[in-house]
Amino acid sequence: MEATTQFSTAPLLRPDQVETARDEIKSLEDKLLNPLIQDKGQVRKQLQQAQKLTAQQTPQPPANGEEEGRMVARSKDLLEKILTGMPSQEEMRKAPPGAVEKHRAWERRNKPAILEWKNLQLRLNAGTSDRDVANLEKHRPTGSSLNMDNAFITGKQFHMPEMTGPAVTFTDAHLAVLRQLSPQIADSIALMGNADRQQVKDTISGIGLAQPSEAQIEGRRGFERREARRKPAKRQLSAEHKAKLAAGRARKAAERAAEKAE
Repeated sequence: MEATTQFSTAPLLRPDQVETARDEIKSLEDKLLNPLIQDKGQVRKQLQQAQKLTAQQTPQPPANGEEEGRMVARSKDLLEKILTGMPSQEEMRKAPPGAVEKHRAWERRNKPAILEWKNLQLRLNAGTSDRDVANLEKHRPTGSSLNMDNAFITGKQFHMPEMTGPAVTFTDAHLAVLRQLSPQIADSIALMGNADRQQVKDTISGIGLAQPSEAQIEGRRGFERREARRKPAKRQLSAEHKAKLAAGRARKAAERAAEKAE
């Protein structure tokens, strides 16, 4: 593997792992100073091992400008090679037929290059706290070359109409008028192309409703608020109902008159 690489592929610590290793060393050093610890020899041995591994695996920055230039150029070449044939985000997420084989073949071809690229990123960014400096996922392609019809994890695809030029927009007042004229067209506005949207808007303009003024819009809103607050009107009596009420009153008056005559 080393024969195909220009820089070392020996394991290096990620930024968070470097911090963890340093914390472990500090803890062991504190144990050596603790009088309650009996087996200082074992602690000292653990400390030496931790210091050695940390020194070996902590990413070291380029020694000079010349080396840094070679590292940057090599990193760029490696990334271009790695991305060739790399499974896309959609393929990895949905696992269509052929995705697993594609990933395995890509990984076998590029494993040495991936290890070298990751080490170069860690060295070029030595001392950073960013945990994703060597994360290859940031560069994974988005487009897919595999058929998604029989993917293991299905997903929804939305095909929106292509827009040419600035999108034709409608105000709330426009949509309210359009919904009164044709609810079906109002519901499909979002799926229309620019040409169709412009035609609808021109049609509304033809009846003088396309560009309502702010005063008209506010006046309409005020009217709607007043209508919402208005108390329900009293029930109107029909002529027949009124006649029945009058007949009832006349009958009661006749009964009272008869009682007085007795």
